[in-house]
Amino acid sequence: MPWLAQAQNETLPRPAPQAVAPAAGHHDPLQAQIHQTRLRRLYERTATPAQTLRNQCRFESDITTPPPAGVVALTFDDGPEPGQTEQLLRVLAHYDVPATFFLIGEKMQKHPELVQDDLSSQKHLIASHSWDHPNFHELGEAAQKDEIERGLAQMPESLSPRLYRYPYGNSSCAGNELLHAQGYQIVGWHVDSCDWAFDRNGSVALHEAVSCGVAVKNRSDYVGHVVSAIRERKGGIVLMHEIHPNTLARLSEIIEALQKEGYRFARLDDPALADSLR
Repeated sequence: MPWLAQAQNETLPRPAPQAVAPAAGHHDPLQAQIHQTRLRRLYERTATPAQTLRNQCRFESDITTPPPAGVVALTFDDGPEPGQTEQLLRVLAHYDVPATFFLIGEKMQKHPELVQDDLSSQKHLIASHSWDHPNFHELGEAAQKDEIERGLAQMPESLSPRLYRYPYGNSSCAGNELLHAQGYQIVGWHVDSCDWAFDRNGSVALHEAVSCGVAVKNRSDYVGHVVSAIRERKGGIVLMHEIHPNTLARLSEIIEALQKEGYRFARLDDPALADSLR
């Protein structure tokens, strides 16, 4: 991958699996947790034999099969979020672009009106993103089951299709078995927008850039990263978040750039994306 080859010319920190220092400048506890978990994820993926990871079902959210050429599916995690959800919906409506929202059960319970806003246009899909966004790799099977079931309990009974995304993309064999038994498909991503790592000044540190594939030339260009990553894959499922400022501020630019390049926007129930779901 071009971004990895470029990054290898610089010094890449090797975070210890048990203790990762928070990224500089991230003082919010949630943001620090996100960054630490992402760096541990990078360490495990690079330090553990691929067959071991496959046997443990730990990273099935990383889609290795090619996406349908020319098709982009925008997905937004971690909502609903007052203020942000409404802003995203306005932008999507302006460009007549569909999306899929992976919602946290605890937030759905607190903000049912925002869930209804997601559904009211009948243009978007909602899906489950656990009860309160833990790292499944730190939970025992009983706790994983509770997280999944409490999150699914907030989903409408008539929900179709039934889609699930693990927090941080950290899946497990036990979780997969439970979800499949309840008719859910697991959704990962082809392109990580890395909106969680770009700071408010629009820059991303090297070790975080490597974690989600930001080329050196785009380490101060959030829109450039997203568009070029989609271009490199020729489309695909794009991971974004409702809670990070760069996505909120720059979504219009991303959509306009992709429209100019002729991409078609789709929901995750589009038949062209069937092979990308697990």
